[in-house]
Amino acid sequence: MAATLHSYNTGHYFSTSARAFGWITTVLAITMIVNGSVAAYVFLPTALITHFTHYRTEFDLERMRYREGVRFAGITIGKMLPLPGIDFLFLKKNNYRQVSESRGSMSTFQFVKYDGYIKLSDNVKLHLLQRKTQEQAMQEMQQIAQDLQAELRDLSEIKI
Repeated sequence: MAATLHSYNTGHYFSTSARAFGWITTVLAITMIVNGSVAAYVFLPTALITHFTHYRTEFDLERMRYREGVRFAGITIGKMLPLPGIDFLFLKKNNYRQVSESRGSMSTFQFVKYDGYIKLSDNVKLHLLQRKTQEQAMQEMQQIAQDLQAELRDLSEIKI
C-alpha cells in the first residue's frame, strides 16, 4: 500500500544567527548541567527549540488536503486546506543579493540558488525547497514528484 501522507521540511524557522545562538546556548547549558547548575535547565529548552523547528508542507493525498505550517517535536501546526489537485512541480533559478554594512564599508554579495515549487490546480504556488546547486535541487524535486505522482518541469534555464 502506497503512503498517502507526504511531508517535507521547506526551511528553518529561525534565522542562521538565532540557530548559532542556539548552539552556543546548548553548549553553555550542557556545561552548566555538568557543573551542577539548576539554572541551565531554563536555557536548554530555548536552545533545542531553535534547532528543531522548521517550516513544513504536508500533503494528504487520501483526503486531498494540504497544510503549510511550523513543525516542532513531531507536530505540525497549521491549518489543513483542501487540495484541489496538483498541476506540476517546477524548479526555478533565482538570483539573491545580500548587503553587509559596517561603519567604514558596504559589501554586496550575489548568490544563485535553485528554488523548487509546486503549482496547485487553483493557481496557488507553494515553495518546497531552496538549494545551492541545480543537481541537488533537481534530485530532491524528482523524489517529491515521484511521491506526489506529478510532473516536474525544469524552468531554471529559461530567460525572462
